[in-house]
Amino acid sequence: MENQNIDDKDQLNMEDKEQLDLDKNISEINSEDSENSEVVEEETGNAKKKTSLGREIFEWFLVIVAALVISMVIKALVFSTYKVNMVSMENTLFEGHNVIVYKTGYFFSQPKHGQIIVFTHEEGQFKGLLKYLPIANPGEVDYIKRVIGVPGDEIDIKDGYVWRKSSGDKDFVKLDEPYAKGLTDSHGMQLPYKVPEDKLFVMGDNREQSLDSRQIGPVDIDSVIGHAVVRIWPLSKFGGLK
Repeated sequence: MENQNIDDKDQLNMEDKEQLDLDKNISEINSEDSENSEVVEEETGNAKKKTSLGREIFEWFLVIVAALVISMVIKALVFSTYKVNMVSMENTLFEGHNVIVYKTGYFFSQPKHGQIIVFTHEEGQFKGLLKYLPIANPGEVDYIKRVIGVPGDEIDIKDGYVWRKSSGDKDFVKLDEPYAKGLTDSHGMQLPYKVPEDKLFVMGDNREQSLDSRQIGPVDIDSVIGHAVVRIWPLSKFGGLK
């Protein structure tokens, strides 16, 4: 009987040992699974981070490209810069000054008295011949001048000053032009002069050294590039134009 108890006890010990070994194996398997799971999760997390970083870089790239495109469109259609390369607008603008030209300002309205505009004028033997061809016109020159007369105005020059009779006025009115440098001469043009439809009468502020409507005639409204609104250079002269 005692031997049987000893055998039973040994058998129980063997079973306990087998159970412990089994539990240990299961624990090791679970540990390996856990480690593998952590590795997979870490790799998945790294992959997600890389994907997220790549997406963020791509989104920033799109933003930069969009900003560049928008700035190019704005520059081409809305604003542009113009460098003054003549003395005809002294003492308002001097040679070397840079201005911003608002190009869409006249889409829904016409230029007004006193505004400074930039326009294209055709000169020389190519005048009127190349405007229908998709090539650059070597006879085109950009000018910057001030609007003196709009369609329907009558312009007269007397005693070195400009007189104007606008639609609805009974008499000519002498213009107050604090910006004008020197006396204004007619340069032999027939006066008074009535500004035709779709035309502008322009002059430079430096009246004694300006090639303008007194010599080249009225300017086509369609040739106006835009309204010069701000001087950006030199910085000491930065500000709006009047």
